[in-house]
Amino acid sequence: MTRIFLTLSLLLSLSFTAQAQNFTISDIRIDGLQRVSPGVVFGLLPVGIGDDVTPGVPAQIIRAITASQYFEDVEVAREDDVLLITVQERPSVSEINISGNQVLQTEDILENMASADIVEGGIFTRATLEAIRQGIQEVYSSRGRYGTTVEIEVTDQPRNRVAIDLQINEGSESRIRDINIIGNQNFENDDLLDLFELGLRPWYLPFSSRDRYSREQLSGDLERLTSHYLNSGFVRFSIDSTPISITPDNEEIYVTINLSEGERYQVNSVDLVGDLVNAEPLLRAYTLIGPGQTFSQALVTASEDYMTQILGNLGYAFASVEGVPEINEEDQTVDVIFYVDPGNRTYVNRINFRGNVATADDVLRREMRQLESAPASSQQIELSRVRLERLGYFSRVDVDTVEVPGTTDQVDVEFDVEEQNFGSISFSLGSGGGGDWFISTSLQAENFLGTGRSVAIGLNRSFFESSARFAYVDPYFTPDGVSRGFSLYVQKQDSPFNIASFSTTSFGGALNFSYPISEIEQIGFNVGYAHTELSSGGFSVQEIEATPRFMDNVNRFIVQPANLNPYEGEVRDAITRPIEDMPEQFWNQPADPGFIDRYGSVFDNVTLSTNWVRSTLNRGQFATRGSYQQASAEITVPGSDLEYYKLQYQAQYYYPLVGDDWVLHLRTNLGFGDGYGEADDLPFFENFFAGGLSRGIVRGFDENSLGPRSTNPVRYLTQQTTFLRDADGNIILDESGAPLSPGGQPLFDGQQAYQTVPVLGPDGQPILDADGNPQLQLATQAQQLSRRRFNAFGGNLLTTASMELLFPTPFVEDRSRVRTTFFVDAGTVFSTNCTERQRASSNCSDFDLGELRYSAGVSLTYLSPFGPLTFYLARPFSTDPDDRTKRFDFTIGAGF
Repeated sequence: MTRIFLTLSLLLSLSFTAQAQNFTISDIRIDGLQRVSPGVVFGLLPVGIGDDVTPGVPAQIIRAITASQYFEDVEVAREDDVLLITVQERPSVSEINISGNQVLQTEDILENMASADIVEGGIFTRATLEAIRQGIQEVYSSRGRYGTTVEIEVTDQPRNRVAIDLQINEGSESRIRDINIIGNQNFENDDLLDLFELGLRPWYLPFSSRDRYSREQLSGDLERLTSHYLNSGFVRFSIDSTPISITPDNEEIYVTINLSEGERYQVNSVDLVGDLVNAEPLLRAYTLIGPGQTFSQALVTASEDYMTQILGNLGYAFASVEGVPEINEEDQTVDVIFYVDPGNRTYVNRINFRGNVATADDVLRREMRQLESAPASSQQIELSRVRLERLGYFSRVDVDTVEVPGTTDQVDVEFDVEEQNFGSISFSLGSGGGGDWFISTSLQAENFLGTGRSVAIGLNRSFFESSARFAYVDPYFTPDGVSRGFSLYVQKQDSPFNIASFSTTSFGGALNFSYPISEIEQIGFNVGYAHTELSSGGFSVQEIEATPRFMDNVNRFIVQPANLNPYEGEVRDAITRPIEDMPEQFWNQPADPGFIDRYGSVFDNVTLSTNWVRSTLNRGQFATRGSYQQASAEITVPGSDLEYYKLQYQAQYYYPLVGDDWVLHLRTNLGFGDGYGEADDLPFFENFFAGGLSRGIVRGFDENSLGPRSTNPVRYLTQQTTFLRDADGNIILDESGAPLSPGGQPLFDGQQAYQTVPVLGPDGQPILDADGNPQLQLATQAQQLSRRRFNAFGGNLLTTASMELLFPTPFVEDRSRVRTTFFVDAGTVFSTNCTERQRASSNCSDFDLGELRYSAGVSLTYLSPFGPLTFYLARPFSTDPDDRTKRFDFTIGAGF
């Protein structure tokens, strides 16, 4: 500025003193421009061609151009009638380099500099840069880093440009050494310090950051301290000062809080004044503070909120309620007066939706409980928002009421939604699922083509299953929310529940309806038909088909085995007799018949079912608060081939601990089923299972592996009975006189008979028949199951429970699609119809708390474009030696 004034004085003395008369501008010439266009300068000038120049005009021109901040120097001169303006532009910033910063992000520093007009490509101003230096140091100081230094180097570059380098030395973090509260008489220091987030670091938490000073945290702690006193009746409480002392090495901080408590006040009276819109009794019912109570600002604020909400529900969208305490010093009491201003009763003009790109507008509109042209109700608007969230189509739903311009009693309700993946299209090829391999493709669309209808199509081909399914649900079959759906399926399964040697072929369908009975409850009805064909295979477990069983091509038993050793007598065939000659009591037939033995293998069943659902969850996916309950009952109609019923109950409960980041999640899954009429028990292929991620969840154990186990099948031992003969009917012998035996094996002609063993008496000696010969019985042997199959059989009583702690996923900013949990699972499956053979082998038990299995671990679920992906790492405990554990597992396409 000094240079400008010198230049101005010089011009005035040389130019306008020499030529004191005024002149009319015939032309304007601007010199010195590099980046700034002449048009910008012409736009700044207070004069133009044809204007008269008087002695005060040059000063006006200099001030106008200088105010633009584009130029560092401005000179004004006259050449005849031409106005000459010479400028020197300020340099531009070519680049900004920041180094040494870790606590503050580079983007945040650049944003702070941009707010002061220091940006790459912008005009460089040294004074502004100095202010930025102080601002950065101030931010670091507020975070407890008082030793931070900021070195700024400005480097000139060609074409009137500069480069700015900021070298930040953040220094060490200052730690709180002591917080001293002075002036407290009614509360102990320790009790008050417990309210603070800041404080001394506990010795047992060496990595705690509690002693890291932050000005923002201290402000929050002081607010909590103030609230504590105001809520305890100290109306006159005040914080007088909070001096901060720092040691010379900037390592330790001492915080002192000087406060004045005042006296404790009681409430004398509570009054409501203003326009109460004929709702005084209702408003008083929500007044939480009353005469005789200790004054509490929290109760006053809560009463304000409740009354404002009540007025909003009555249509007064812009109502305000303010509780004002009037202090009576004489008797240390407070008169609380609530000033009620309802404003005009408002009506909804329009309900608008934004962000629903794929979802049709009417899908959202039918969830509205707030109607257009009706009084605006805060409760109905909030309920409408919650219903949109519960659909599961949106990751975020925001709502705002906007006053209609030009009116005082109308508002528009604006819903802003963000759509998320509400279905999946997937193709999978891999191994697992209880078999060696699988191929699976499916379409699951909860919002098919944005219509709100649910469509599911699935094709599956794996080691144990081939299936095709189709399902369709219209949630608004009628305008009042009655839903209708149907499903069709055909499938062939080979041992779907890890049971050896059986398969099912089935097809069927179902028709279902659901009726809303309240905003959070609905009841459904279902009728279905299923045709099922069972095949037990060669050696099924005994619970399915009792063994041993006679073979179709073997009908004799061995009385005396064949002799193939010539040194023990004449080589001869075995002596056999028809199986009918052996008394049945020596056949070793099973005492308990299997399922197929009792009921056959082909079934046609018609089922009726009903279910009740109650949900207060705040979201359709990844809920964080509320509860969910579902109870269902299914029964086959009398006259079906199998008569049975099933009862199930599922429940979930979410309780936020710290906002929506830390949430307690409890859930349980209970089930019971049994036969009725001519059926004694639940069909085994309808049994409940537990273990793994599906159905009854007990993570840490193999899929469906918990609970009762099956009994291995038993087979009759057989033996070849006649040797190979030549054309003359003689046994073919080798040089030693034994039956010809290439490779060491005797040659038989393939005829077989059942092996036998003597029947032993109590003394351990063989029992003789009437002819003095040992009494024989058929020999049997247990058939071991294949190692790739398990022998879990399931049961008719399911009990599982889980407790989870939802916590923020580390290093993930957008947590709307990712969820991490710590979990503890417990549960198993029992059977109230254990067979004698299962009890004898300890493979089955009725309800017994000692048989429950437990696990703990951590899980992660991600809502991918292909559907939910769930991973878990678990440690099972309270296990049995026969339990099959699995510490890590994952599933694709099914959240839990």
